[in-house]
Amino acid sequence: MDVLRIAASFCSFLSLLLLIIGMASDYWTGSRTDSTGVGLWRVCSGITCTSYSMNDLYGYMHATRAFLLMGMFAGAASFFSLCASFYRPKIGSISTALLAVLASIAAGVCSLIAMASFTGVSIAQYMGLWGIFRWSFGLAWASFPLFLITGGLAYMVVRRTTEE
Repeated sequence: MDVLRIAASFCSFLSLLLLIIGMASDYWTGSRTDSTGVGLWRVCSGITCTSYSMNDLYGYMHATRAFLLMGMFAGAASFFSLCASFYRPKIGSISTALLAVLASIAAGVCSLIAMASFTGVSIAQYMGLWGIFRWSFGLAWASFPLFLITGGLAYMVVRRTTEE
């Protein structure tokens, strides 16, 4: 069995899962004293959640959403390319593992841009108002290095298959 390819696939799945859970949940920032949660898509106070209207969103929220969605699609392309590499090492003249490398790096860069813009604006303007970063924010940040690790592992798969 190809342990390196399995490790890259697992890492790709884990990074994609963390990114999707982080994006979908409503606890990016919140208050220190109550159960208020602010996410990318809604604001929750206790059990009541309210969606943002398009007029309520600032530019950094649009940028964060857009880059995380691009990162999610690139991460999904990486995962499915790695899964396909078990059965078909090449599609046409392109290696599926090489496609996974490029998609993983793209997902990591998109995640970094999204998280850096959200973090920079949140620290500069809202941390006194909202309190602290919450667990969804941490999951989204954790996906960034995992995408880069996936790219490195997939690159090692490409190098090993070209040497054989």
